[in-house]
This record gives sequence, C-alpha cells and structure tokens, in this order.
Amino acid sequence: MVSFLYLPLGLMAQDRAFTEDNVKLLQEDPDFIYRLPQNQISIWDHIGMWLSDFMSIFFDNDIYFEGDFLRDIFWVLIVLIVLWAIYLFLKSNKLLIFSSADKIIKSDLTKIYAENENLIPLSSQLKEAISKNDYHEIVRLYYLLAIDKLDQKKIINLRKVDHHNDILLQLKDDLLKTPFHSIGVYFQYCWYGEFEANETICHQLESMYQNFETAVEQHENL
Repeated sequence: MVSFLYLPLGLMAQDRAFTEDNVKLLQEDPDFIYRLPQNQISIWDHIGMWLSDFMSIFFDNDIYFEGDFLRDIFWVLIVLIVLWAIYLFLKSNKLLIFSSADKIIKSDLTKIYAENENLIPLSSQLKEAISKNDYHEIVRLYYLLAIDKLDQKKIINLRKVDHHNDILLQLKDDLLKTPFHSIGVYFQYCWYGEFEANETICHQLESMYQNFETAVEQHENL
C-alpha cells in the first residue's frame, strides 16, 4: 500500500500527445489568448496630465484634468468662436439691427422730462449741435424731439416705454407710426448699428422730422 503511494506520477497519468495541429488549434483558440489591456493615451490625456502637473505647482491638492473633459471644452470654445465670428461678420456688414438698438437711453429720457428750470431745451441743443456740425448728436436730438412731441401731445404714455418698439405699439395710427419709425431707424443705425452720421443723413432727418410734425398736426385735426 505504501509502495503504491510512491509510484511515479508519470505511471498514474495518461500519456497526452500534443501534435503540431493540436498546438496550432490551441494557439488560435480565443479562450487561450491572454493579452493585457492596452489603454490608448490620446493627446488630450497628455494635455490633461501636463495641465494637472502645472496646476499642482500652485495648489496643495492634486488636481486632475480628464482628457475627455478637456476635449469637450475645446469643442465648446470652437463653437462659441464660430458663432462670435458670424456675429461680427453680420455686424460689420450691417445685416443686423442689434437688440440694444431698440432700447431708448434712460438718461436721455430723464433729461427730456426732468423738472429742472435750468435744463436746456432740446430745440436749443439741436441748434447748438447744428452750429458745431455735431452730426452724431443731431441724429440723437431729432429722435428725442420726436419722442418729446408725442409725449407733450399725450399721444403716448412715456411711463410705459422702455424700448423703441413700445412707442410703436402705442402709435395705432400709421400716419404717426411711419414717420416716427423712420426717424428711429436712422437713430438706431447711427448710434448702435455703426453707421457714420454725416451731413446728408442729418438733412434727411430734418426733412423727416418736418414730415413728422405735419403728421402730428394732421392727427390732432382728425
């Protein structure tokens, strides 16, 4: 019995022959193919590691930037830059009237209606601007004079006005709306749309304002 325990192990096991074909099959069997996973390190991962090392110089805590996160931030910035470029292109080619163009300057409205005896009348300011050939200011004053005229005639309620379009909504009659809007468009483009105010534009505005005053008189006689 004891001698049986000491029999050579080779006598107890069956002989297993490995032919060349068997070895080839085992080599091609995916169950017997063991490879360590290969993690591809992208350029974004390299940038993230560099940025993490750089930021660790200034902060005690370890800061790690994921490569995927940096990649997403990069593409977001690209989209924003493209949109900004489109905006600048449209702006430079005068294809937009910007949202700020519709807004009436609050300080100007306050200046018109401030109860101050020393306040210089708009008409006097206009004469002074014309004498100085201050075309930019002339455009503004014609627009403010038109607003002032509508308010003095109680055609609009200025308390309900924040934007140019608010005035248009109160002008139900096209007789008034059309000439006023024409003056407003010139004001918007010259002040916000980067049109350069010049003598020709100011002469056109003078004619427009005269037509506007005529329209106001006709409106009162209706």
